[in-house]
Amino acid sequence: MDVILGHVNVDFDALASMVAAKKLYPEAVMVFAGSVNRNVREFIALHGDVLEFRDPRSLDREAINRLIVVDNRIAERLGEFRDLPGKEGVEVFVYDHHPPSPQDMKGVHDYSEYLGATTTVLVRIIQRQKIPISPFEATLFALGIHEDTGSLTYAGTTPEDAEALAFLMRRGANLEVIMHFLGRQLSPAQHELMRRLLSGLRFHRVQGVLVAVARAHMEEYVEGASAVASRLADLENLEVLFALVEMQGRVVVAGLSRMRQVDVDRVLSGLGGGGHAKAGSAVLKGCSLEKVERELLELLERNVPRRVTAGEIMSGPVKTINESTTIAEASRRMELTGHTAFPVVDDGGNLVGMISRKDLDKAGHHGLGHAPVKGFMSRSLIAVEEDASLQEIQRLMTENAIGRVPVVRGKELVGIVTRKDLLRALHGGEYLRAVAPVGGTHAYTRSEIVEMMQRQLPGEVQSLLRLASRVAEREGYQVYLVGGVVRDLLLGYPNLDLDLVVEGEGIEFARRLARELKARVRTHRKFGTAVVLLPTGRRIDVATARTEFYEQPAALPTVEVSSIRQDLYRRDFTINAMAVAVSGERFGELLDYFGGLRDLQRRQIRVLHNLSFVEDPTRIFRAVRFEQRYGFRMERQTEILARRAVEMEIVGRLTNARVRDELKDIFLEPLPLPLKALERLEELGALRTLHPDLSVTRAMRRRFQLLEKHSGKAWEMVGTEGRRWIPVAAAMLADLPPGEGLKWCHQMRLRREDTEALRQCLEEVPRAVEELARRDLAPSRAVFLLDPLSPEAITYLYALAGPAAREKVAAYLTSWKEMAPSVSGRDLKEMGLPPSRVYSQILAEIRRALLDGEVRGREEELALARRLVEEAASRR
Repeated sequence: MDVILGHVNVDFDALASMVAAKKLYPEAVMVFAGSVNRNVREFIALHGDVLEFRDPRSLDREAINRLIVVDNRIAERLGEFRDLPGKEGVEVFVYDHHPPSPQDMKGVHDYSEYLGATTTVLVRIIQRQKIPISPFEATLFALGIHEDTGSLTYAGTTPEDAEALAFLMRRGANLEVIMHFLGRQLSPAQHELMRRLLSGLRFHRVQGVLVAVARAHMEEYVEGASAVASRLADLENLEVLFALVEMQGRVVVAGLSRMRQVDVDRVLSGLGGGGHAKAGSAVLKGCSLEKVERELLELLERNVPRRVTAGEIMSGPVKTINESTTIAEASRRMELTGHTAFPVVDDGGNLVGMISRKDLDKAGHHGLGHAPVKGFMSRSLIAVEEDASLQEIQRLMTENAIGRVPVVRGKELVGIVTRKDLLRALHGGEYLRAVAPVGGTHAYTRSEIVEMMQRQLPGEVQSLLRLASRVAEREGYQVYLVGGVVRDLLLGYPNLDLDLVVEGEGIEFARRLARELKARVRTHRKFGTAVVLLPTGRRIDVATARTEFYEQPAALPTVEVSSIRQDLYRRDFTINAMAVAVSGERFGELLDYFGGLRDLQRRQIRVLHNLSFVEDPTRIFRAVRFEQRYGFRMERQTEILARRAVEMEIVGRLTNARVRDELKDIFLEPLPLPLKALERLEELGALRTLHPDLSVTRAMRRRFQLLEKHSGKAWEMVGTEGRRWIPVAAAMLADLPPGEGLKWCHQMRLRREDTEALRQCLEEVPRAVEELARRDLAPSRAVFLLDPLSPEAITYLYALAGPAAREKVAAYLTSWKEMAPSVSGRDLKEMGLPPSRVYSQILAEIRRALLDGEVRGREEELALARRLVEEAASRR
C-alpha cells in the first residue's frame, strides 16, 4: 500500500502538496499525520466531497510498503506514523522545500527543491508530465503556494513559484476562494491570545539585533499561533519575533524574521522544530515558558551572527570640502564628482556640517558664488559612530528623509553610509541591480572560482597568486585580482595578465611582494601604482584601490584613493568591473557589484553609468573591440549613449595618442575581426572621427579578405613577429587621397619607424605590386624593389599581390633575399683596385648577375669581377 503523508498541524502547503502527490501516485491513499490548522479544516469541510482522505485507524500498517512524504523530511513530524521510516520493507519518497537539517530521515528517495513552497515542487512535475488538473485542484495548489510564499513576498520566494502560480491561473485557479481562505479574520480565541502576547512582549538585544519575545499562557488550545504571531509583528512593526504560547501541557513557539541576519529555521531546529529562514515553529512538551525562553535566548546567542556595523559598510575615504570653500568651487567639485552633497569639515578635519546641491544652487542663484559654504551648510548634524547598527542607520534615514549618514570617530569623519550601502547590506548585492537576470544568473562559489583558476591558469601563475595571498594575509592587506583576467577566467579564454588592486597602500604591498619573489619594483607614486618585474620576465601590475573623476569630457582622469567597490566602479564596462579576492580565507571569492557576470551570460557590453562615454570616449572603440572578440553586443542603452557621444563630437576631443592605442588593439585582433570592428564603428558614426574621408568601401573589404587569406603565410616566410597591426592599418587607410595617410600617421603621433612602415605600405607597395606582376621581371629587379621594404610592407604586398607577384615575393623571402656573391672586397683589393665606393657598385652588379643566372659558381663570379675592375680602372 502507498500512503501520502504531510506533517502534524497541516497547513495549505501540506494539504495542496498531498493532493498534488496524489496526481503522481493515483493508487496511493492520503492520510493526515495529526492535527489540521483551522482554516485548512474549514476548507476540507467545504470541499469534503472532492477530497479523498482516509482515517489512519482504518489502515493496515503492515500493508504499507511505500510512504510519499510531502512538505516534511523529519520523521518526528509524522505523528503516529513516525516509526515507519527506516522500517524494513518501507520505501520513503520525499518532496519538500525546507533546508536540510540533522533530524532529516535517512535513506530516502529525496526529490526536494529549495523553492518557496513544496506545492511548487510538485506542480512543476505535473507540468512536465502534462498531467491534467481541474480548476478546483489549481485553486488548492495556488492556495498552498500563496500561503508559504506570502503571496510571493517572502524572502524564500523563487521565480519558479511565480511561474507555477501563472500556470495555475491559466488552469482556472479561483482568486475569490484564495482570498477568502487566506484573509480570514482572527477568531475570538486568537484575539485573546494576541492581547496576552502583547502584554507579555519583551525585547532582548542579541548580537546587536533587537529580538522581540512575546509570552502567553492559554487555558485552552488555540489554533493558528503562527498566524497570530504574524499579525502581532505587523501591528508592532517587529523585525524579529518569537511568540511562546503555553497551552495544554505544551509550549508552542512561532518565530518570524524580516532580517537576513536571523535564520528562524536554524534557531528553532535547536528546539526540535524548523521551517524557513524567515518563519518556523516548534512544539515542546513538559516545559515551562521560562525554560523555553532561556533555551531560545541561548540558541539566538549561538546562531545569530555578529551584527554588521556602520564601520563595515561605510564608503571611504569621504570626499569633503573645507568650510571656507566658496560656493562656486563647491558647485564645480560637485559637478565633477556627481555627488549630491558634501560633508563639510573645519581646518582640523572635524565634521561641522553638510552642504547639498540644493543649498549650492540657491546660493548661486542669488549671486553668492564667492561666499564660503559655512554660511549655507546645514549644522544639524545627523551622524553615527562606527559601531552603529544597520537598523539605527535605517531609522535615521527614514525619520529624517536623508540619503547619507556620516560615520565619525569622536569628531573625526571616517566614512559615510549611503542609501545604496545600506540597502546592499540589508538585502544583498543583487538587490540594486538595474535589471534582474532572465532565467537566473549562476553565482559562482569560492570553490568553483578556485577550480577555474586551477584548471585555466598555469602553475606558475597560481603559485604567484597564492604567494600574494599569504603576503596579504600576513601584512593585513585586502588584495584582489581584477579586470580582463577575471572576465576571461569566467569565459574560459586564456589571459595571463596579473592585475592586482590593494585596499590600502598598493606600492608598499608591491614592495613586500617583490621581496618575497626577489624581483624588482617600478613605482608610479602619482597614480599609486607599481609593477613587480620578475626575473622570468613576467610582470605583476599592482594598484592602490582608487576612484577617478574627469575635469572635462575626454580629459585624463584625476585620481583619488578609494575602496575596491569604487575602484571597480571607475572601470569601462560591467564585464571588466569584477574582482576575485586573493587575501587569505577569501581567496577565490567573486566580487560582482554591477552585474558583470549577468552581462557575460547575456553576451552584452554595458557601461556602468550614463556619462561613461562622455568622460572617456575611447571606451567606444574598446566596446566595439570586445563585441567582435567575444561575439557580444552593446546593450540597448549603452549603444544609445555611444551614438550620443559621437553626435556630440566628444570623440574628436581625444588626444590622438589615446585613439592610436585603441586602434592598435583593434588591429591586433585576429582577422577578420578588425574589419568587422571598422564596420561597426562606421555604423555608430565613429569611423569618420578618425578621418572625414574614411569609410568601409568594397575595396577596403577586398584588402581585408586578402590579408586574412595570405598574411599568415607571409609572416611565416618573413620569419619575424613584426608589428602585425601595420598591414591592417594600411588596409584601412589605402583609400584616402594621396598624402592623407601620411598626414594621419603624424596626427596619431606614430613613432618614426611605424610611420615609415605605413608610408611604404601606402606608397611603395602599390607600385611594387604593379611591377612584380610582370612575367618577364628579372629576379634582380624584384630584389631591388623588395630589399628596402620593412617586413610589414612585404607582408602587406604579399597579401595584396596577384599569384605571379606573390610567387616572386615568396622566392625573395625563401631564396633571393639571402643570395650574395662569394666575391668580397678583399678579392677586389687583391685585384689591385683601391678601396672606394666602386666596391659596392661592383659587388651589387655581381649579385645582380648571380640572381639573374648570368654567373654560376665562384670562378664565373671572379671572372666578372676582374672585368668590372678593369672597366673601373680604365675610367679613372
